[in-house]
Amino acid sequence: MLNFILHRAGQTLIVLFGVTLIIFFMLRVMPGDPVALMFAEGDDEDIGAARAEFERALGLDRPLYVQYFVFLGDILRLNFGNSIVRGGEPVLDMVARALPLTIELSIYALLIALVIAVPVAILSALKQNTVWDRGGTAFALIGVSLPSFWQGIMLVMFFAVWIPIFPVSGVLDTRLSITRVTGAPFTDAVLTGNWEAAWSVLRHMTLPALTLGTGICGQFVRVLRSSLLEVKHQDFIDAFRARGLSERAVVRHMLHNAMPTTAVIIGLRIGALLSGTIVIETVFAYPGMGYLLIQAINARDFPVVQGVVVLLTAMVIAANLMADIIHGMLDPRVKLSGGRGNK
Repeated sequence: MLNFILHRAGQTLIVLFGVTLIIFFMLRVMPGDPVALMFAEGDDEDIGAARAEFERALGLDRPLYVQYFVFLGDILRLNFGNSIVRGGEPVLDMVARALPLTIELSIYALLIALVIAVPVAILSALKQNTVWDRGGTAFALIGVSLPSFWQGIMLVMFFAVWIPIFPVSGVLDTRLSITRVTGAPFTDAVLTGNWEAAWSVLRHMTLPALTLGTGICGQFVRVLRSSLLEVKHQDFIDAFRARGLSERAVVRHMLHNAMPTTAVIIGLRIGALLSGTIVIETVFAYPGMGYLLIQAINARDFPVVQGVVVLLTAMVIAANLMADIIHGMLDPRVKLSGGRGNK
């Protein structure tokens, strides 16, 4: 296990290095100049001098390879720089405000996906080749196929315009406030006993979480159903039934043996949730990491884009690593050594 973790940690460092290289130079070769957004175009000498001084202060007048190594050294010191557009605000402070919101939204979406996917997958596996199974398969196919942005817009139309049940943007009603403890609004509202604010946050998160959750539950249904069908025809399941175990107990044993593969998929989707909320947070104006990234890209705010992308990549890789470790813990047949799983 230790060798596996060390091997994956080495791979993580290589991937992170590649990401920093790609994002740094991609931002520099794209058209547009962040400094030009802050200074009027023209031949005015005062403006030209101020612009040159600003570029020197940011280090943008140095060669690209020098800027990259400075950026890499700052990352190693966990210093992601300051925003160019937002008055020099530290990137980590901006991420500290946005990340808890994205984490809460991702957890809520994952719970929605599991609540929907597990019963549907169990019913489809137990009622194989029946109308229930075909319905579950069709539901999974629709969930995988629907574009998330279109689904989000449709949910807004149904549950915010035609039937105004949920709000369509923001995190909290403007008349309410939450005492900051962890930075995650729902968690802070619960910790401080502010139940009205907690309900407001939950309502604001419902539509984006439902969009994310239904988008991934289709994949959960397909994987869990396939794993359950594989386990269902094993001899030990017939032995359990021959001993007179209740159907509920048999299903529990089936789930226990089907979970290793599903756990890997869930772990992979957690990373995808954290990094895949960009479109959804933009549609619902939810001020998480994805919304912050889009704003930074539009403003050509290099330090913010670089910091958000690197941090999201690190979280995705960490989620994948945890999924592999949990897989090894759930399935004793898997030997985690040297980065290879051998059965």
